[in-house]
Amino acid sequence: MRKGATEPDIPLEAVQSLLTRVIWQAVADLSVDAYQSEAQRFFAGQIFVEYCDILGWNVRRARASLGKFLDSGSRISGNHLLTGPELAVQRGSAAAAVAI
Repeated sequence: MRKGATEPDIPLEAVQSLLTRVIWQAVADLSVDAYQSEAQRFFAGQIFVEYCDILGWNVRRARASLGKFLDSGSRISGNHLLTGPELAVQRGSAAAAVAI
């Protein structure tokens, strides 16, 4: 006789941490041409709605905050937040390195 499958006992905090990291990566992907359309679909889709529900976030507010963040010119690089001015300096340094 086969026993029924049981749900793994994973703490809610661990799930929330993982979902937050997935969202953080999707925000970073919005700045990468190769991943931008996939990230946009993620934020417009049902999976993002479900993640917001698990995290206790209001979907409308989360999407509005995302829009404000993107409009600010700030971006995420790896695990680091880059503000608009920091991003400009980074791009300037990269352009100078290429010119050398």
